[in-house]
Amino acid sequence: MKKDKRKSVHPVIGGIITGLLSGLLGAGGGMIAVPFLTRRLDHKRAHATCVAVMLVICFSGAISYLSVGAVSIGDVMPLLPWGILGALTGSFLLKRLSNKLIRKIFAIFMLWAGLRLIWR
Repeated sequence: MKKDKRKSVHPVIGGIITGLLSGLLGAGGGMIAVPFLTRRLDHKRAHATCVAVMLVICFSGAISYLSVGAVSIGDVMPLLPWGILGALTGSFLLKRLSNKLIRKIFAIFMLWAGLRLIWR
């Protein structure tokens, strides 16, 4: 019974923290969302779910930044085709890689991001 209660609390906390960090840091909120989701889902499903959640969160943030003029469509357009290609490639690979390898790749990127922040 206690386990079910934990599951109902974490999506709220995880969602608020993920949204807050995504608004502040871009899609970096996914680095928080995946660990929250892996408490309830296997790694592949957690990553796929995170992408779906981040779509809505990032869209909301993008509309907010565009509406106040913090970014322009001209800044975004050169990146879109390559970002879409990368997302399609990543989703193709996610289906084919083991959960263990996905965890290792994710951990390496988290360490890399943390080290970049420390030494910049």
